[in-house]
Amino acid sequence: MNSQKKVLVVTIEGGGNIPPMLNLSRRLSEAGYRVSVLSEPCLKEVVEQNELHFLPFSDYFTRSNRQEDIIKDWNASLLDNPVFENLVFGPAEIVVRDTKRYLESIQADLLIADCLLFPSLIAAEALRIPRVVVFHMPEYLPGPNRPPGIMGLLPGQGTRGRWRDQLLGKVFNLILDKDLHRLNAVRAQYQLPPLAHVTDHIHGANLRLIQTLRDFDFPMEPAPANVRYTGPVLDDPDWVAPWQSPWPDSDPRPLVVVSLSTTFQNQQAVIERCIEALGKLPVRGLVTLGPSVPNASLELPENVVAVPSASHAQVFPQASVVITHAGHGTLMRALSYGVPLLCLPMGRDQNDNAAKVAYHGCGLKLSPKASADKIHKAVSRLLGESSFKRKAEILAQKILSDAQKDTALKEIESLFEPANNSHKSPIGI
Repeated sequence: MNSQKKVLVVTIEGGGNIPPMLNLSRRLSEAGYRVSVLSEPCLKEVVEQNELHFLPFSDYFTRSNRQEDIIKDWNASLLDNPVFENLVFGPAEIVVRDTKRYLESIQADLLIADCLLFPSLIAAEALRIPRVVVFHMPEYLPGPNRPPGIMGLLPGQGTRGRWRDQLLGKVFNLILDKDLHRLNAVRAQYQLPPLAHVTDHIHGANLRLIQTLRDFDFPMEPAPANVRYTGPVLDDPDWVAPWQSPWPDSDPRPLVVVSLSTTFQNQQAVIERCIEALGKLPVRGLVTLGPSVPNASLELPENVVAVPSASHAQVFPQASVVITHAGHGTLMRALSYGVPLLCLPMGRDQNDNAAKVAYHGCGLKLSPKASADKIHKAVSRLLGESSFKRKAEILAQKILSDAQKDTALKEIESLFEPANNSHKSPIGI
């Protein structure tokens, strides 16, 4: 039956979003769905390597180089975030137009939208086909019991804490809703009624899949009707290289891995301070530079090596600590092996992820401007206090249990069950 169902997946190269989006697309294909991926030319090769049908955007998102930075958000804030203009609202009209054109041309039965391109949901709504939006990070939206994402805050406690969260939630929505008129203008082109808030586009999807461990997150309560936690995706990025340790198996020193952002976040100075800290510790240090720092001229002490990339699946089982920017994919892969974390968040969802790591006791959080001395002390603590390892191992068991359930595929299949075939949105849109 699935072989008759055609799915359009809409995504772009945003770094950590690609492994989970490709994983979901591939699993749908393996289950018999006919999957097409609408994306940038720079992803054509990897999409086709996954035996998926590639479709290109027309007048925007036309990069041929995956390392070209179109996001330009490495120093963004909630009040001044170029993501809104460069990814979400600026190209919304083009994204919706291309999405609708391809939905019609392949006669799609389902749209799956990367949360980075959630305006594409408008196209599926106009064609009255089910629509799914995928969040490849923990809960980001504000709710009655939680603050919005980006600020790295824990849910408030007591009356004052709840008031704070409600106030910040209103501020978050006010900032997003400055561009509501742009989305409603696109909706009007397709004879769709205006919405009251930008977030209604997300809450109005048939499903909102959150690709993390529910126990790691601070879920919105009561949860919106379309929210499903589907567990983290643990795949390595497609561009990583195999790794072979340069140290002999008999070397007793613990391995500390530095793994910072896939995309540009002005991270070279942070890498240099991590190297300085590791050079003063009795450890083996492995620094994975990633594609955004290809030719860094680094001074390396004798106990530290730097490589362009290394498979986390090979490295993390041997690691005692991972130093990271707190990107969600890196965190989950490290925690799946029970490895404690030192988080140096540099933006996006990273402040929230790092706050959760510290809250769950499976690692520490420092400023990305932390000195080499502070990094040295934090790594020493993570190596010396067994509680971090013990709590990371508790989360590892839950992550691996989630990975066996294939919840995302089951939830998508449920959309085609007779009871759900009206494709009415959860908020009645």
